[in-house]
Amino acid sequence: MNFIKESKDIFKDTGLHLRTGISYMLPVLLIGGFFGSVAVLGKGSEAQIWVMFSTIGEIGLKYFVPVMSAYIAYSIADTPGIAPGFIIGILAQQTDSGYLGALFGGILVGYATFMVLKIKLPEILQSTWGMIAPVFSTLLVALMVVFIIGPPLAKLMEEIGKGLHSLGSKGNAGLGAVMGVLGGVDYGGPLSKTQSTFATAAMDLRSFIPLGITGAFVTVPPLGLCLATFLKPKLYTKTERKYAKSSWVYTLVAGFTEIAIPLAANDIIRCTVATVCGCVVTGSIAGFFALELYTPVLGIPQWFFYNKPLVYWGSLLAGVITTAFVVNFLKSVSNRDIAAMDREEENK
Repeated sequence: MNFIKESKDIFKDTGLHLRTGISYMLPVLLIGGFFGSVAVLGKGSEAQIWVMFSTIGEIGLKYFVPVMSAYIAYSIADTPGIAPGFIIGILAQQTDSGYLGALFGGILVGYATFMVLKIKLPEILQSTWGMIAPVFSTLLVALMVVFIIGPPLAKLMEEIGKGLHSLGSKGNAGLGAVMGVLGGVDYGGPLSKTQSTFATAAMDLRSFIPLGITGAFVTVPPLGLCLATFLKPKLYTKTERKYAKSSWVYTLVAGFTEIAIPLAANDIIRCTVATVCGCVVTGSIAGFFALELYTPVLGIPQWFFYNKPLVYWGSLLAGVITTAFVVNFLKSVSNRDIAAMDREEENK
């Protein structure tokens, strides 16, 4: 086994491993958030149905972190990594290192499991090594989580939690502005995923304002650019106008930022400036008024899980209008030759 090469290959794809863990985690979080939100309607009731809803919500919100850790490890070590990753994720929660502990723990135990499985043993032992190896990798990483990386991460998570819960209106507005910059700059790319991952992680700290901020501005870029084409159609090509007519409904239904990409691709700098401005406005308003979202869903379903629906719609509208006016102003003072662009598209 080439130890160095194998290690490089694993850590080179860290982003892929994290995305795998998050993709498996989200359904658990969605189920927990949905049932937990619905259970609020029966708060105080002892009817079995409401108790069941509340219990499902608690299970989902408790175990989404270990599931993430399990499937980060799975992405690295395949099936043998699932059980060690799940156990390390629970251990991270119990030692108060939470989301960050589970994230790093999942990577480490996946790596350890992968490497331990590569050890060559006599043939008589090799057949059972696949079952025994995860025991050793779990022990190794558990020691690291409890005695090495766990305590500082627990302290960090504690400070983050305290910070989030003590921000106040102005602090939340500032947080919303920063998240808005990240959410509006790359249309669902790495920076956008960074802030949405942070918002999801905050749920493990029982802070729902970051998710409320993210949910508010996630559709600002596509809706803002769509509105801009309706306000000043002469600034846009036929293809852009046609796309805008068909995509705004899909944006409301599905709630994906990426829908903005075809509208921004031909004029990326001006569009990005506009969408960042719009997301900052929305994020600041949502943060200032402490908008909370209890379930990590997009599109129509999320409308029903805000604590302050009017703040959601008001902040969204403000951001969409800001995006539309900024991008149209920037395009109006540019030298875009729309007629030439239309001819070029027709000749393709």
